[in-house]
Amino acid sequence: MAETIGMNEDALIDALKCLKASGVVRRVAVVLAHRKVAYSHNAMVIWKVDEKHVGKIGAMMASFPEVSHCYERDTGEYWAYNLYAMVHGKHYEDCMKSVERIAHETGINDYRVLFSKREFKKTSFSVNYE
Repeated sequence: MAETIGMNEDALIDALKCLKASGVVRRVAVVLAHRKVAYSHNAMVIWKVDEKHVGKIGAMMASFPEVSHCYERDTGEYWAYNLYAMVHGKHYEDCMKSVERIAHETGINDYRVLFSKREFKKTSFSVNYE
């Protein structure tokens, strides 16, 4: 990244530290194109978690390395699932083993696994302020 913008690595790291300290940048992270590194299977796992425990359970689920996203969402009369976790694996079986391990370690057994079939769009969020 430093080379791309014409500076050395130390200068870039110092600049990023300053931006973070000033609050302009919250964090710097790598976005992994998981399919390009053989993680071709992913599943959105929807979990029904007691609202009293959703913070604790959500943090537990988010700590698994196979989980890239973990969100709480509202429920309604038609939908009782309130915690969503995206699980990645190299094979279908890898994802299912991860889901089973998460269920076992959290004690949450009311869930559904929704595997992705096809990706239509994947971009980073951006805002146009014009």
